[in-house]
Amino acid sequence: MKIILSTLLLLTSASSVSLLGRQDWTVGWWSSELQKYGCRPIILVFAKATYEPGNVGNTVGPTLSDSVKRAFGVTNVATQGVDYYGSVGGNYYPGGAPPWAIYYMQAILTSAAACPHSKIIASGYSQGAAVVHRAIEDLPDSVKGRIAGVVTFGDTQTMQDHGRITGYPANQTLIICNVGDMVCVGTLVPIYPVHWDYVKWVPTATLFLAQMVLAANAVDPWPSPLAFNLTELGELGHGIEPTKPVPTRLVAWPSPTSSLLDRGEV
Repeated sequence: MKIILSTLLLLTSASSVSLLGRQDWTVGWWSSELQKYGCRPIILVFAKATYEPGNVGNTVGPTLSDSVKRAFGVTNVATQGVDYYGSVGGNYYPGGAPPWAIYYMQAILTSAAACPHSKIIASGYSQGAAVVHRAIEDLPDSVKGRIAGVVTFGDTQTMQDHGRITGYPANQTLIICNVGDMVCVGTLVPIYPVHWDYVKWVPTATLFLAQMVLAANAVDPWPSPLAFNLTELGELGHGIEPTKPVPTRLVAWPSPTSSLLDRGEV
């Protein structure tokens, strides 16, 4: 871990100059922009789902990355995936995540926290959500306090951690679970198709993360103001309005037999 952390700190200590022209949308399964470019105003750290390829996967991860970039500008966001294998066996470690994935995400977050004025946001899907829980809960307060907001999708630790991330502010956390997704109530089998249906939640997640970023920026402003656009995110969840705060509660996409769920009612 010391080697990983030292390498990341060295890379992120570089100034974020000459970003013009370094315009990277998240094409494919990989994104290592914190390592590649160093500090940017917004740093998104993402942990993929079980068996997904690359370090951001091929569903929620790249979609969320590009959505945040559309909101704030492609050169203002550095997306860094957590490079772990994501085997099904990782779900059966204590806390639902393999130790090496936890350590690597902690190293990334610690490295990102060395970036002055950067707003750090974190997200994970399925097993990746468990990685987020376990990584953040054991961070020192100096690093944890730099994380502006967290969103998880199909969160395998929803029930176990009582609908929040231990030791992290609940009002900066959004846990998204579809109706009928059994992993959100503490079981890994069976896996129903709804567990693979989270890309539709990306606009809502982006709005929430953007709101958290702007709230953090009000306390610790960027040296130069950033333009942003939250009016063209796409279809939001039922009852979510772009001009109002996203409720910090467990939510579920509506269907003929379901409605927005309050936290814990799954």
